[in-house]
Amino acid sequence: MLRKGIYTIFILMLGCWSVKAQEATQAFDYLDIFELQYVSDPQISPDGKQIVYVRNQFDVMTDRKYTNLWLMSADGKTHEALSTGKVSHFSPRWSPDGKRLAYLSARDGKVQLIVRWMESGNESAITNMAQSPSGIKWSPNGKYIAFTANVSAGKKHKVDLPSPPKGADWAKGPVVIDQAKYKADGNFDFLEPSFRHIFIASTAGGSVRQITSGDYDHTLPDWTPDSKHLIYSANRTASADLDPNDSHIWKQAITSSSQPEQLTSGRGPNRAPVVSPDGSQIVFNSFEDRFVGYQLSRVFVMDIDGNNRRELDHGFDRDLSSFVWTADGKQVFAQYTDQGSGKLAVIDLKTGKAEEITKNIGGTSFGRPYMGGDLSINAKGEYAFTLTSTDRPAELAVGNRRNKGKDMQLTTLNETFLSSRKLGKVEEIWFPSSFDGKDIHGWVVYPPDFDESKKYPLILEIHGGPHLAYGPHFTAEIQLMAAKGYVVLYTNPRGSTTYGEEFGGYINQNYPSEDYDDLMSGVDAVIEKGVIDEDRLYITGGSGGGVLTAWSIGKTDRFAAAVVSKPVINWYSFALTADGYPFYQKYWFDKKPWEDPMQYLDRSPISLVGNVTTPTMLVTGEQDFRTPMSETEQYYGALRVQGVESMMVRIQGAGHGITTRPSNLFRHVGYILSWFEKYPGDQGK
Repeated sequence: MLRKGIYTIFILMLGCWSVKAQEATQAFDYLDIFELQYVSDPQISPDGKQIVYVRNQFDVMTDRKYTNLWLMSADGKTHEALSTGKVSHFSPRWSPDGKRLAYLSARDGKVQLIVRWMESGNESAITNMAQSPSGIKWSPNGKYIAFTANVSAGKKHKVDLPSPPKGADWAKGPVVIDQAKYKADGNFDFLEPSFRHIFIASTAGGSVRQITSGDYDHTLPDWTPDSKHLIYSANRTASADLDPNDSHIWKQAITSSSQPEQLTSGRGPNRAPVVSPDGSQIVFNSFEDRFVGYQLSRVFVMDIDGNNRRELDHGFDRDLSSFVWTADGKQVFAQYTDQGSGKLAVIDLKTGKAEEITKNIGGTSFGRPYMGGDLSINAKGEYAFTLTSTDRPAELAVGNRRNKGKDMQLTTLNETFLSSRKLGKVEEIWFPSSFDGKDIHGWVVYPPDFDESKKYPLILEIHGGPHLAYGPHFTAEIQLMAAKGYVVLYTNPRGSTTYGEEFGGYINQNYPSEDYDDLMSGVDAVIEKGVIDEDRLYITGGSGGGVLTAWSIGKTDRFAAAVVSKPVINWYSFALTADGYPFYQKYWFDKKPWEDPMQYLDRSPISLVGNVTTPTMLVTGEQDFRTPMSETEQYYGALRVQGVESMMVRIQGAGHGITTRPSNLFRHVGYILSWFEKYPGDQGK
């Protein structure tokens, strides 16, 4: 039995914080990262009375994030830990009757599926697999849990060669690759051939059963109300490895001899199916694939047999997802992000009309202020979500669609610590692009103790993606920059999502382009406030932000120094060496690299390196497979040949997500700021 602790808290209204224990006296600093916590994946019980959530914490001795499960009553009166320890416990999911909780745990060194009986606190591991289960979906009758796991496809190519004599020291054998997907960022070794399949396990224990088969990947399924069939999405075409978007929706019985039945036709993608309470309909995402980098995902409904497919014209011009049916089957709840901030809406299936229910969902990206957040809602419209703000990491909040706009914050995990730290004020800003006058959205973070009578250095921090968005969320990295005396601007230039399909799709096969003008207009808008030292302008960004940083310093010499983080420098080489190479050359360009090399070169920052005079640091994870280290090495070599002051920082043991370990998060910031401090502009010369 895990030790329980009951904690009583004050119920706080949305946006209000508890009385501060002490006055803020210190600036936010690097080691403070280890003191922070945040909420993710809250799950409200079927009766709406309890919420279980994942609490994310950091350990300074192991330099790791670990997660535990906490249980809280919806009225905020009780609060207890369900798991402890410096391991991962995650993905909690309530049984349909609310009497049990399933979750995934790595407490025995391997991720397994655990079921907990809530009244007694007894627990049992119901899987014992070599593969790690992923995702959890209870059957409506509570007898089964569906999940996915990778299944080895086995090696297809064998060579009959002699073995070394006993005691001999032969060279290590080669790695043989014959599949399209052979590497993935976050996996430091080459991938063994495998496919993701659906399994079910009895909640009473016993052996698990694999439902799907074949050399295809399958998504976590939904159940039909009779608990006899699974509905899922999969690309089961012969060209799935090189044509990843052609997915369809399938129906399959859970009997051992069952075969999948394809419910959608034509070309995909068709994704994220959810079955109505009476089992008669399926809601899902789809769009007519135009083979471009960004398209708005549409919402469709069809009968359970695939007939009567129709689009719900909700009129939001936003991507809607995470569908949950209302109990009467007449409406569907959906999450979406609008101008960088997460929201919840309900769609009427008869009229297609969508109505916003709540907002301020987000805060789970933690390091930088990316869009995203977690919410769960039951059929009655009671919900729990991660509450976002610019001055605190994600907290837990609850609401009810009947009381729209009256959400209640339940946790204040960081108040005791952060009340003693001075954070930078965050100001929303809109400004016209110099290219066409289009309104561009951004945020300015000021140093603590900001004084309008002084002049400050400015950092332009650019998001990646490029089809992502920043928002009004707490950001540890940018707060650290502000704490060191910088004004920081982060924006959503064209190409960013959450502003509609036209805005997000502007850079389709046109990236970088006028997004550069948007960024420079943002710098000009902050300068117009009269508090910026124009000799101390700096620029940085990661991934897509690294692309735009390198592109910008090839266009202008206005910045005193630049840090290009995990960039793409040469689209020709990137399109064939990145882990997602089947996608990039197919969706970001209209021809293969050798068919039209100039369109790849024309958008490559390497084409502008002859213009660069800005001192430039490059920072990339040593095992980055998304924007491979070879891209960084190309640019570093080019800068050196060009005679530009430059430095290459290779983060050890890190992939594209450099900051997944806390020490790398503040190392990333520390190296950026150390480079900027080396080049103080004309004032320091």
